[in-house]
Parts: sequence; structure tokens; C-alpha cells
Amino acid sequence: MGLLSVDVLITLQILPGFFSNCLFLALYDSAVLLKHVVLLLSRSKSTRHEWRRMLTSEGLRCVWNSFLLDAYKQVKLGGDAPNSTVVYVPSGKKQNTSAKYGIQCHLLDFATSERPLVVNFGSAT
Repeated sequence: MGLLSVDVLITLQILPGFFSNCLFLALYDSAVLLKHVVLLLSRSKSTRHEWRRMLTSEGLRCVWNSFLLDAYKQVKLGGDAPNSTVVYVPSGKKQNTSAKYGIQCHLLDFATSERPLVVNFGSAT
């Protein structure tokens, strides 16, 4: 199966969700427009507020790109964990600057069968 056919299959999988989102945005815009028309006809003072349409080309582009990002992500629920490249920084002080400090290795190199691998994506500032 070629790369083009994979892209076509992914596009066909994305289309139903994309169109349902477009329908929701159109319904939302219609409800807001109807509310503004009713307020205008009742001569309410709150009709001066502008409203931004949701169903725009920029909005549709964002929805489409979010569906594409989700479809092409490498990590799938229940699948294998990614084995990303990381830089090893030994704990404690650096004693020898010529040693293998900062060598590249893989994330799953630190996993053992006796304990779970916990990765903390925090920062200390």
C-alpha cells in the first residue's frame, strides 16, 4: 500500500468527524444569529455587542488540522510506548568531564521489569 493510498484512507476516516464539527459550528452560528435578530426586533439595548462567527475558513482550517494531528500521531492507546532519544545526565556531581556525560540513549533503556518507568516532564526554575 503506497503512501498516497494511506493518506486517502486517513482522509476518509477524518471526513465524518470533520463534517459533524462543521454542522455544529453552523448550528451554533445560526442560534447566535437568531438571538441577535430577536434582540434587534425587541429593540433591546444589548444588541450592540458584536459576535464572531465560528464557521469561517480559519476555523475550518483549525478543525481540519486538529483532526490530521490526531490521525497521524504516533502514540495510540493500548499500543507500544515510543522509544524516544534522550540525553543521559548522571545523578550527582560531574567528576570527569571527558567521561560519557550527556550521551544519547533511548528512553526505554531505563525501563526494567522490576519497576515501572516514571517520566517527569517538569522544570525547576
